[in-house]
Amino acid sequence: MGAGRGLGRAAAVGMAQYGADVAAADIVADNCRDTQREIEALGRRCVAYSCDISDVEQVRATVRDIVADFARIDILVNIAGITARVPTDQISPEQVRRLTDVNYHGLFWCCQEVGKVMLAQGRGSIINMSALGGGLLGMGRGNAAYCSTKGAVAALTRDLACEWGTRGIRVNAIAPCWFQTEMNKSIFANPHFLAQVYTKLPMKRIGQPEDLAGPLVFLASDASAMITGLVLPVDGGAAATCPIEV
Repeated sequence: MGAGRGLGRAAAVGMAQYGADVAAADIVADNCRDTQREIEALGRRCVAYSCDISDVEQVRATVRDIVADFARIDILVNIAGITARVPTDQISPEQVRRLTDVNYHGLFWCCQEVGKVMLAQGRGSIINMSALGGGLLGMGRGNAAYCSTKGAVAALTRDLACEWGTRGIRVNAIAPCWFQTEMNKSIFANPHFLAQVYTKLPMKRIGQPEDLAGPLVFLASDASAMITGLVLPVDGGAAATCPIEV
């Protein structure tokens, strides 16, 4: 879900590079046309679907369509999401509700509906998108409502791993650091912000969407057959270190 651009597009193409056929869903199917062309150029099948994940009925209909087209669903990558960088004392109720509806409720509906398919199959791998600010680090950057939704994703991931572990379903999450995408490119144009970010990253570089492909493929495949309930930082070392500039 969220395959039209940025991290979602990189994830979809990365999966195809390692042999997957892809059901590429976004709020408007046409957003996935470039993704679809790139995947088909790799010799893999790709079908694009329109789905507003905050609407549970759309999620249900989309999952039905995917099963009709592909017969099964082996991997779910839940990347669709939005942000709103607004100080907590200024953010509106409508902004908080929209963040929650997309980033948590929408992801929950996707896990629930695809989970039903995987439970019937007796096998599947779900990978959710959390964030460093989703329970791993406090960020203090006027983004508490967003971080709260990502913390909920981490909690859901761990609980579903326990609930479905004996039924063939593995559930993990990825927690990226600062990745450059269309959604957030404006903040990286701020040299003061960028300088602060580099002080937190031992690798001293911003993540690119393609950097997620390897961790996603690993968690999706049998190479991680004994891993579930993990929230994996993909963060240039930010969560595990406290770099000191000298």
